[in-house]
Amino acid sequence: MKKPTLHIILFVIIMVVLCLPMVQHVTGIFKVKKLDGFTAPVEPVTLSLDTYRDQTYQGYMQKYLQNNFGFRDSYIRTYNQFVYSCFHETTNHNMVIGKDGHLYLKQYTDVYTGKTLREHYGTEDSARKAMRHNVEETCRIIDTLKHFGTDIIVVLAPSKPLIYPEYLPDDIQREHSDFSIQEEYAKLYEQAGIEHINFAPVFRQLKKDSPYPVYTKFGTHWAFSTIPFVADTILQKIASVKRYPMPHVVYADSNITTRYANSDKELEQQLNLLFPLHHDKMPNPHFTLQKDSKYNKPNLLVVGDSYFTQLESNDFVKAFNQVDYWKYNETAYSSDSKRSGKISLLPRYEIITEADVILVVFTDMHAFDYFFDFITTVDQALKDGPGFSDIDMEEVIQDIILRIKSTPEWYDKVKKQAKENGISVEQCLRDNAQWVYDQEHK
Repeated sequence: MKKPTLHIILFVIIMVVLCLPMVQHVTGIFKVKKLDGFTAPVEPVTLSLDTYRDQTYQGYMQKYLQNNFGFRDSYIRTYNQFVYSCFHETTNHNMVIGKDGHLYLKQYTDVYTGKTLREHYGTEDSARKAMRHNVEETCRIIDTLKHFGTDIIVVLAPSKPLIYPEYLPDDIQREHSDFSIQEEYAKLYEQAGIEHINFAPVFRQLKKDSPYPVYTKFGTHWAFSTIPFVADTILQKIASVKRYPMPHVVYADSNITTRYANSDKELEQQLNLLFPLHHDKMPNPHFTLQKDSKYNKPNLLVVGDSYFTQLESNDFVKAFNQVDYWKYNETAYSSDSKRSGKISLLPRYEIITEADVILVVFTDMHAFDYFFDFITTVDQALKDGPGFSDIDMEEVIQDIILRIKSTPEWYDKVKKQAKENGISVEQCLRDNAQWVYDQEHK
């Protein structure tokens, strides 16, 4: 008896659905939107009798297939969308969903509630004691660098919970004290005469006066619409400290739009949802610098967290002759390749002493890692003196290998190259790192 056609159709559909992930994994025929964030690559294990017996190869294959099966990113986005839409929750444990859809990073809410302070210092009195010591060290390093004509300006960037605490969930609130480590540092800087900008009270006032929010619902950094104001404030502070004119920011166009800058929707991207969230209209302004030949162009060194990234990608940097950005005092970014890379491998003495202005930018979350240990870096650089280089080839090569492994496209090319040349992935990684080292240091 002939089976009904419907059974055959259903069978074919089920088999296609079951086989599609395997086909996608092998061919990559469908374009899939990748997940936002970083996934550590699985360290490859070569198949051998020993790795098969102790099951390390099986473990590697299991992890590899879990991280690379076809349509994995789409499945995860679909699940995240279900959790967010149905339960108003997120699978990202570093994210807090507040009232009216506002998103926060957990590290910042922990600082706001006082949890981070208790973990680092125990009590507010212990925190104040440590802070006074940090300020004394800051004064010492400021006095030292003045001999080179270098001035330090501290920029205290406000965190989102500090400006918009009203949108935090009811279960994430300050328990007793209103102690704010950022406000305390601002008071100590004022007393010590340290040049600084505390943007927290400024942003609270902007919040009242501006028709648009100073932090978007889906961002954790100050909204891009505030950047012209932030840039101009910093430039005029430098002019006041250095006692020579600096250009003003010229606001060209508000550009009201729902197409947010990446920094204004960064937390939404980290939710990894299937569908975009609703965006209210926000300015994405166009601005430039006042053109006048009489302005000085000092050398600028920025030691800071990610809050500076919104300033380094626009005309703000055109006000300076040389700009070096030491992100977290670990990695240097500069238009000069000789001043980019791992900071411990750079001519630190020359970069520090050649700077006319050093901006130290941090939020309350990074106040516990004070100045990103930059004071120690300055002390060591001045002790080593000019011309000192602690470049160690093997250390640099290992650093490049890590860069390759953390860049999926690059790492895939290396693995393909190793297969074509009939050598191990480890040897091919080493060869590629050696080539990059030769190019960067020839």
